Amino acid sequence: MKILLAVDGNSLESKIAKRFGEAPYYLIYNSDTKETEARVNPGHDDNHSGLRDLVNEGVLYFIIGNTGPNAFNILNDMKAEVYLGRGFIAKDALDSFLNNKLEKLTKATLKKPIRN
Repeated sequence: MKILLAVDGNSLESKIAKRFGEAPYYLIYNSDTKETEARVNPGHDDNHSGLRDLVNEGVLYFIIGNTGPNAFNILNDMKAEVYLGRGFIAKDALDSFLNNKLEKLTKATLKKPIRN
């Protein structure tokens, strides 16, 4: 199983980012191999094609700080699950997730994206 953690840094010692789409890094943890891959967040377009690519690559679990409705709905429609990791260090959020102790989100935590 592949799990994405949206984080402020490039390691499991990093904090979960406050906003999913603005996280500097995505950590992808593979529970089968126990390996973690750090990726720079490529940003997103209006279609959130990066999210679609991640799900198509087998990432079905997302641990985030907050998310807007667009990203949440895309993930939900693609049968991916989104979990609230706000305030956690990545390794602690991952451990909580693996022990079924993180809250699964049923809706976006933000009403709409903030544009500058």
